[in-house]
Amino acid sequence: MDNRLILPLLCAASVAFAAAPSFAHDEKPLASAKHYNADLTAPIVTTFDITRPKDDADKLHFTLSVRNNTPKMLEIRYPDGQTHDFVVKDFAGKEIWRWSEGRMFTSAMRSETLKGKEDTSFEESWSSKGQHGSFTAVAILRSENFPVETSVQFVLP
Repeated sequence: MDNRLILPLLCAASVAFAAAPSFAHDEKPLASAKHYNADLTAPIVTTFDITRPKDDADKLHFTLSVRNNTPKMLEIRYPDGQTHDFVVKDFAGKEIWRWSEGRMFTSAMRSETLKGKEDTSFEESWSSKGQHGSFTAVAILRSENFPVETSVQFVLP
């Protein structure tokens, strides 16, 4: 086989493999992103995952995991009762869903303490029924002292 054809064929095969449905696990991962806040020694490391449950093809689960990347206790301060948010935008950048839309939060400041190397997670679900195409999901940690906004792209067939 001609060596010039191998690379394009491998790329096409990897795209086909990534887009093919897979139900070997309870949830099908759609996208994932890791955020280090500018450098690898940052005190906070976040991971944003989007998964699809095996039993509900129209539902997407968003998980923002926050890890204390230090050996010391770390206080994460929030300006109010809302600790996080998730947003879904279409291919043109138009917002089509925001988790916090229509929700009420306390106005009291709050904080959360994470022990060294400890994690905490924020999870929400979105019903993607009737949606097709390319999307961008944004996860927001609304911390005053460690704000994070990270995004991943995903496709709904």
